[in-house]
Amino acid sequence: MKISTSFLFDRATERMSTTQNKLATTQAQLAVGKQILSPSSAPDQAAAIQRLKGEVQRQDSHMRTLDVALRRFGAEENALSASNDLLIRLKELAIQASNDTLGPDDRKAVGVEMKALRDQLLSLGNTQDDSGNYLFSGTRVNTPAFAENGTGQVQYQGDQTQTSIPAGVERTVQFTRAGTDVFSRVVRGDGEAIGFFDSLDQMISATNNNETTGIQQGIADVTQMHNTLTLSQAKNGSDQQVISTQKGVLEESQLRMKSTLSEIEDLDYAEAVTRMNKEMMSLEAAMSSFSKISGLSLFDYIRG
Repeated sequence: MKISTSFLFDRATERMSTTQNKLATTQAQLAVGKQILSPSSAPDQAAAIQRLKGEVQRQDSHMRTLDVALRRFGAEENALSASNDLLIRLKELAIQASNDTLGPDDRKAVGVEMKALRDQLLSLGNTQDDSGNYLFSGTRVNTPAFAENGTGQVQYQGDQTQTSIPAGVERTVQFTRAGTDVFSRVVRGDGEAIGFFDSLDQMISATNNNETTGIQQGIADVTQMHNTLTLSQAKNGSDQQVISTQKGVLEESQLRMKSTLSEIEDLDYAEAVTRMNKEMMSLEAAMSSFSKISGLSLFDYIRG
């Protein structure tokens, strides 16, 4: 085989160029901390990285929604608990007022506290979350759920629309709640349905007017209201549990995906530094060899 000086020169140059490219790639990887510098260098890995990143982002969005829901349900829980406490006190006062030993003035005194409790319940019905949205207005979150008209009658201003959010595989939980589902109408023994606050107003009026029958009806109404609110509390607690469980599932799933993503994408610094040192030594050796070769003529090479 014929060997020329230019052939040796080209081989040495090619070796140095290859080693320099490898070294430059390793240094670039160390600079960014990633294994893959461009999708074209590893198409399959790049596609896997993008898929995993997309899934992590999707789950991040889902978890933010669940966090909002948990804060909302926490505010609901507080409002429902406080409302139930007020109803219990109203029932105690109604039982006290139904005692025929109380005179008209005594009952009016009881009626004053009843009215204050009723106003507190109205305020709780218009509870807002940390974003300023009304909890019990359905989807009309910018409108107070309940308001008094010119005659003092309380009217519901929200809607009955219910929205849900995903909370697991084929599982959703209710996100918006209509005030009429929580502060619901009562249905009396004769089949008459009457609004939550209308019933309270009638009981207060009966107490102020010394009407024992009306007070006793109010006791039955408040008992029904209390039962409805208790069911709402149970539903709220169940929804919170479902969301908390789903959030835990997502957190575990995200941890696994981020671990897999790190294995595919992130650089092993120890291995890369070791590789870089080897490549630097290889380049130095190649440059040294090239220096010697470039000083030889073909005759010297053959003679040597």
